[in-house]
Amino acid sequence: MKTPTKEQQRALVRIWETAGPELERIRREELRGKPYRWQDVDALLDMGDHYDGQPRKTSGLVEMQRLFIKAAQKQGLLPTVVRETPGGYSGDSRRAVPAREGNAAGRLVYVVGDAAILDRPKVAIFCSVKCPGKLILETYDLAQRLRDEGVLAISPFHSPMEQECLRILLRSSNPVIWGIARGLYRSIPSTPVDCRPAAADGRLIMVTPFPDRVTRITRATAMTRNRFIADMASAVVVAHAACGSKMESFCLELLDVGTPLFTFEHPDNATIISQGAKAVCTTEFADCLKKCRCSSI
Repeated sequence: MKTPTKEQQRALVRIWETAGPELERIRREELRGKPYRWQDVDALLDMGDHYDGQPRKTSGLVEMQRLFIKAAQKQGLLPTVVRETPGGYSGDSRRAVPAREGNAAGRLVYVVGDAAILDRPKVAIFCSVKCPGKLILETYDLAQRLRDEGVLAISPFHSPMEQECLRILLRSSNPVIWGIARGLYRSIPSTPVDCRPAAADGRLIMVTPFPDRVTRITRATAMTRNRFIADMASAVVVAHAACGSKMESFCLELLDVGTPLFTFEHPDNATIISQGAKAVCTTEFADCLKKCRCSSI
């Protein structure tokens, strides 16, 4: 296509100078004839309330498109699976791919690794920050059992005991899922557990319900992440829920909605046991592990 001459460019400018006011008049007439519906106004205001990004100097059209897409997904007007063209992740061979909405979480999930693994049955592992000595040993044994039996595990891997479980689980060829309470990291973490080799091999799948703009872990994002993990799991194991802790409240919340929750028989877990948590030594728990074995998929 040839570049327009200066005279042609001036002609285009004159056309738009004439058409602009006319288009504005037509638009005003359309707005005058449009019936007022408070539901539409309320929906637009609700979208604005949900925007938590930084103020922008742009027109906001991109952000508005994203909000419309989210609203349409919630109403079932768009597919729940969203794919993007594969791209690099921090310069290595892994990909950051928006994968799908969580099974029961009802939100878009961002994944590093093979997103199809998220569809497999899995066991979630949680533990309070402070854990009694006897329960530490039993949790070590459980992590080794999960590793040796090839059970697919998902966890925040945030508390010290959860991080020890990650170290044990990564000593095998089985995949492990790490739920993150913020947006995806720009580079694969090397501390407190070096995840780079497992991520490079495709054995560590990182998943989060938060977009990249969420860069800090807070109590709110941690609780959202924990619920997200529990929703994805076939069964939940809580090695220890300290009395009066957020973890104990989380366990009671899961028990209220009927989530299969297992723990170790110990006086420090008495509260959640009294509310319905079952022991890991039961046949029911063994059956759950069989369903979550990678080799059975």
